[in-house]
Amino acid sequence: MEYDETVYACAINRVFNFNCRDARMLTDRFSLPGEVFALSERELRRLLNDDGRYSGVLLDSRTLRAAEEEVAWARSHSIRIIYIRDKDYPSRLRECPDAPVVLFYKGNCSLNPSRAVAIVGTRRATGYGRRQCVRIVESLALLKEKPLIISGLAYGIDITAHLAALDCGLETAAVLPTGMDSIYPPPHRGHAVRIAGQGALVTDFPKGSTPMAVTFLRRNRIIAGMADAVILVESATRGGGLITARTALSYSRDVFAVPGRIGDPCSEGCNRLIEANGAALAASPESIAASMGWNDTAQECRKTRFQKILEKSDYIQRNILLTLSADSAVERNELIRRSGADPSEVLDRLTRMELDGIVGSDIFGNCILKI
Repeated sequence: MEYDETVYACAINRVFNFNCRDARMLTDRFSLPGEVFALSERELRRLLNDDGRYSGVLLDSRTLRAAEEEVAWARSHSIRIIYIRDKDYPSRLRECPDAPVVLFYKGNCSLNPSRAVAIVGTRRATGYGRRQCVRIVESLALLKEKPLIISGLAYGIDITAHLAALDCGLETAAVLPTGMDSIYPPPHRGHAVRIAGQGALVTDFPKGSTPMAVTFLRRNRIIAGMADAVILVESATRGGGLITARTALSYSRDVFAVPGRIGDPCSEGCNRLIEANGAALAASPESIAASMGWNDTAQECRKTRFQKILEKSDYIQRNILLTLSADSAVERNELIRRSGADPSEVLDRLTRMELDGIVGSDIFGNCILKI
């Protein structure tokens, strides 16, 4: 029985999901996945140099039937299946020796943007880590040529990066450690819907795959492989974010780490990575784009507009502007205190500035500059 080429591709992916290097050998050798299934078991065994572990399963009719069911399910749920030879497959990821044969994709953004940045870190993010993550995304959003923000939908830094990207109007891609039928973690299903609407959900795991320690490790190499640069925001001496950063180094990607206080366990992984020259120090949100050579005009325009607004402001507005430009995000009551004026007058100025689009709020309710 003959099948759609997508079915053959999914069958290869199911059999070699945890052995992508051998799968790449097959897909590099044959222009169409269906050609693999035209081989005899003896030919396959010789090609794979195995004792039937893969060749036998690959040619088992049940494997193709399961792949056929998977393709039908994906199409019924508007999930695209992208083969490694397709033009829509992420070109950066294709360069990696352990890139998956197939990606399952739900969304509306390109996986081949001109710029792509992965932001990862601890699930137990502190307020400091979340603030730095948001500041980095906001800084990247100011670029004229805006990057795709990639992360893993996990608690902590990952979801902070995704939500900040959505709030800043950036496209964001969430790489899953499960099949597309099982969003993980479950409380982030609502966020996953938003991400699919303003970016993409991506996984190489077949339908029915559940989260295990090894699936998170496999997921991390896709995050690293799809990006131009990986930014590590808060990490202990062990963790998935640190593994992603090290994988990115093995792929010759740029790696940045946000420093933290000496002795802080949440930043020890970042600090050690910087010390070992495994990552460039992210001294400020703006320094990342500068280090990547992304010299756009948007930041200069922002500085010019800020200066013009500052010149036309009264002393209360100037204090508000200068405070927010120094600290990026400030809690409202703290901003009123620092402004050194009557609270009612400060609130009046803040309201006007919010209506004018000069001041806004971040995802934590803190006041931020929007210019």
